[in-house]
Amino acid sequence: MNLFPALVPRTRVSPPLFQVPPGPVVTRVSRQDVDVLMALCDLHGQAAQQAVSDIDAQGGMLELMEALFDPPLRAWAWIARERGTAMGYAAATIGYSLLERGYYLRLESLYVDPAHRGRDVEAHLLASVRGVAAQMGCIAVHWQRGAHLSLLHVEGAHVDAGGNGALRLATPLA
Repeated sequence: MNLFPALVPRTRVSPPLFQVPPGPVVTRVSRQDVDVLMALCDLHGQAAQQAVSDIDAQGGMLELMEALFDPPLRAWAWIARERGTAMGYAAATIGYSLLERGYYLRLESLYVDPAHRGRDVEAHLLASVRGVAAQMGCIAVHWQRGAHLSLLHVEGAHVDAGGNGALRLATPLA
């Protein structure tokens, strides 16, 4: 019995890398980007016809800032831009799978402004998510289709009939 499952050696699998053509620049959200991120989130909520949360906006912002910037980090967000124009964003949180005994990055939301769709913005955002997950040693990137995430088509990923998916990055050695 391994008392330290986080120390179980893992075999890296080489899932197909996203073929990302030249295009928008994707950067991790900084404190200076939070207003742009929130504006994109508002557009995303309007597009999904989702009502704004009743949670106190200031309290929610404080928690968001802590999750994104204060160690230990619990959330990550990226913004895609082209020539200074924000085109979309992705957001993810960290999770732990008891069954697989490893961390995974959960893609919470991904949104591209309709004016910029069809220009591989989504692929650029997903490549950034996958890169951070691999850098952190996560075993996979998971997502669930819903109000915050539309149906994703990701090469090399397992997607079920409901649109929920996982892109495996590593597997534990048995």
